[in-house]
Amino acid sequence: MTERKIGPFILGKQIGAGGMGIVYMATYVENGKEVALKVLPPGLSGDAKMLKRFEREIDILKRLTHPNIVKYYGGGTHQGQRWYAMELVDGGSLQDILKKKKRLSWDQAVQVGRQLCAALEVAHNAGIIHRDLKPANLFVTKKGKIKLGDFGIARDTEATALTAAGKTVGTYAYMAPEQIQGNVPISRKTDLYATGCLLYEVLTGQTPFVADNPAEMLMQHLNDDPYNVREKIPECPLALDQLIERLLAKSPDDRPYDALAVHTELTEILQKSQQVVSEVSPEAMAAAGASKGSTVDPETGELKPKKKKKKKDNSAFYEKTWFLVTCFFLLIAAAVWMVLGPNEDALYLKAKEAMATGDDSSVVKFDDAKRMFLLPYLEQYPEGKHVQEVSGWLDDAEVAILERQAENMARGKRDGRNRHEKDCIAALQAERDKDRNLLESIELFQQMLNSLSSENAQPAAATSGEKADATEAGGIIGDPKYWRVLAERHLKSQKEALLTHSERNRIITERMTAAEKLLASDKPEEGQQILALFRDIFRSERDLDPWLDYARFRQNGEPAEMPKQ
Repeated sequence: MTERKIGPFILGKQIGAGGMGIVYMATYVENGKEVALKVLPPGLSGDAKMLKRFEREIDILKRLTHPNIVKYYGGGTHQGQRWYAMELVDGGSLQDILKKKKRLSWDQAVQVGRQLCAALEVAHNAGIIHRDLKPANLFVTKKGKIKLGDFGIARDTEATALTAAGKTVGTYAYMAPEQIQGNVPISRKTDLYATGCLLYEVLTGQTPFVADNPAEMLMQHLNDDPYNVREKIPECPLALDQLIERLLAKSPDDRPYDALAVHTELTEILQKSQQVVSEVSPEAMAAAGASKGSTVDPETGELKPKKKKKKKDNSAFYEKTWFLVTCFFLLIAAAVWMVLGPNEDALYLKAKEAMATGDDSSVVKFDDAKRMFLLPYLEQYPEGKHVQEVSGWLDDAEVAILERQAENMARGKRDGRNRHEKDCIAALQAERDKDRNLLESIELFQQMLNSLSSENAQPAAATSGEKADATEAGGIIGDPKYWRVLAERHLKSQKEALLTHSERNRIITERMTAAEKLLASDKPEEGQQILALFRDIFRSERDLDPWLDYARFRQNGEPAEMPKQ
């Protein structure tokens, strides 16, 4: 049989199909690497709208790089047929797993949710709303890693969710009320609703709403409340049940703030269960029937026997038998944990490793470090020998989390939750706007610092216990010291950018010209403010003495000429 080629790839069997294209297993000729190749069928290649959607999907995948998102390799056109290559995930989809297993255990569901939320955080920060989250679009490696794919109908303001290409009856099972009604803008919280539907299905074996036809199902999304997960699965932790209930709230305002917030809650739920199996005594291991030398993996809870030469186990994570064994000694392990607790040095080292810069500086990383290591250390060892260092790490993590939240709100043009956040959002928006004068964002960050100082808002040094209490959900938003650090960092960065800019004099001239116009208008106080802020910000920069003298003279109402280049 003649091999069929598209670009540098030899096509294999078809592994997927939908309204946005056909997916084949393919082999890269040069090195034999297997990939998934998505091809726009010939019949659709001449459809301008479909071609635009296909190109948009390529553009989205190019912008999203994360371990939990299917990787894009490249694309092209072959004999008028558009295609692109992406990572081939070797374990099928979550839908395949659910067809076989019906449902997963609650801890496995939490792991699915955490990985999905990590992917969504990256996508949402890039301004991408997936809009089609469902088990068929979550691909699973043989080692159990989740990878989000199929961005074919990601947020498109030109189409509604009900008419967009690629929608199927199955998708209606995950559709948020605002998608159905169209009276509230689609947002990241639309994906969070679908995440709640997906977690509900993973836990119970069925979607929150079941109906004989799409119309009835859509009405259920709008008007009905599903059974609580614990009514169907009693072993589900109450916190997980309550989280899913909030994810499925009819109003987007009643859902969690963003994917990061959901990831945080799922991490806390998992952490509580891990704590009772992370340190298990030999007696408890023996009581569970484990062989000598066996250990428990603190990340997954898996019972690991002593290593010995044997045939490699290639089975997928959901086919393991460890969970039943682990459950047997869970209660014994809990008692051991309550007596012994974690070792201080071990917890410190885990915190140090988690805060190491490396290549991963994502907010999910800092949030994990905060919840899993930093806060537990400060709560358990308030007088510990590493308190000062861990407290500093916690401050760094809090600022990183706060900064990402403010950046998300600035990107989405949303209002802040308090005055400090509103000031920060305005400054970040000016910083991102390349059409605005660089000095404008610098002035806004300086104004933010002046406002914080005028309130004399820097709190007295807190004890480690108070620090732990103050940093619970939402606590950092109202703490001025984190806003101060954030503003100082951006102000320093923006100042350096101006001082080293090749067109520094032109930038300053433009801003001073704007100040002169305001002085001559009915808003002279705004012109005075620009002059005053310039002097505050750059008073120690000797290179700018001519400009500082100019600003001083004009602020005092004296005539002066702008320095020449």
